Formats: sequence, structure tokens, C-alpha cells
Amino acid sequence: MVNTLNKFKNLKENEQLLLAYQGIITDSLTNNLLTIAENKLAMTEYNSRIKKKVFNILVEVLQNIYHNQTELKSSSGNYQEISVMVVKDSQKYHVISGNYITTKNKAFLKQRIEEINQLNSEELRSKYRSKLDEGVFSEKGRAGLGIMDMIRKSGEPLDFDFKSINKDFTYFSLQVNIQH
Repeated sequence: MVNTLNKFKNLKENEQLLLAYQGIITDSLTNNLLTIAENKLAMTEYNSRIKKKVFNILVEVLQNIYHNQTELKSSSGNYQEISVMVVKDSQKYHVISGNYITTKNKAFLKQRIEEINQLNSEELRSKYRSKLDEGVFSEKGRAGLGIMDMIRKSGEPLDFDFKSINKDFTYFSLQVNIQH
């Protein structure tokens, strides 16, 4: 299980921190983080296919966080804070994020990730195409493809965890691993 809050403090010796941010997310900040990540990846990774995967997954992670923050806008600033990191070790890149969600959304998100994590690549491809063909979008304007996209691009199941904060809020940690 990944714990974003602890990961910031406990990088291992063989891990290289390429990007780290903790605070409130905005549209312009998202763009700045992506520019920094793109520059760092250009300096550390020569394989353009891997760079593109890591970057695209980071985009997806940040978009998911940004779009899911709408429910938290009326809460205090602490519950709007996010954490995001890109870490490289000898075998993988890790896109790690943490953000608050409302406790009422925890069960749905957990079930969705677990369900998609269980699919093999052919089942995932089929479910993804089916969702695209349905063209059904949520009230936030999304078709629910983000989790599937991250798994499809990384080729690995998502590592995640939830930490209960209080009756209203839960801290959601997510790690997407990309082999290099």
C-alpha cells in the first residue's frame, strides 16, 4: 500500500526525485508542474516512449485531482491540498499523488480501481472501447476513462490506499508505476 504522506519524507537512497509539489492545485499551477516535469524527464530519460508514458500518466493524475476538487472547494484549505511526486529508481518511474476526497466517494473509487486492476489487457482494452462507444459522460464531463488510461499506459495495476481523516474526509494515495 502506498502512503503519499510518508513517501515525501522517506525517499530511498536509490530514488531520484524529479518533481514534488504539495499545496493547492489550480489550472495554471497544473500547467507549470507539467512544464517542470517535461523538462526534468528530458534531462533524465532518453527513451522518448518512456518519457511520453510518464508525462501522459502525470497529466491524467493531475487532471483527475483537479476535476475531483470541486466537491472540496467549500471546505477549508487543508482539504484542498494535494501532493504529487515523480520519482525514478533503477527499474521504474513512480507517479505518486495524494489528495483528499469526500468519505462518501471512497467506496465507489475503491471498487472501481479494484475492478479495473483485475482486468487483463484484452479485457481492459474491450472495456475502454466500450466506454468510448457509449459516449456517456459524468456530470463533470468525463467518461470515467482516467483509471483505465493510467493502467493501459503503465501496463501495471494501480497501487492505492485510503486514510480516514474524519467522518467527512479521506486521504487518497495513488501510485502509478512505469517500467523503464
